[in-house]
Amino acid sequence: HAGWFYVKLAFVVGLSAYHMALVGYSKALARGERRLSGKQLRLLNEVPGLAAAVIVIMVVLKPF
Repeated sequence: HAGWFYVKLAFVVGLSAYHMALVGYSKALARGERRLSGKQLRLLNEVPGLAAAVIVIMVVLKPF
């Protein structure tokens, strides 16, 4: 009955890990290292919005 909670929790933890990874990338950028292209960065920009949408759906609808 609480499957929605675990899906939501997984997305929240994943979003936190994503944030930590981007903090590391921002430090690399500050050192002058650019490992990703502009297109890759634009795609990565969509991740938080999609994760937030899934989290909200899990909270409001509780589909599982």
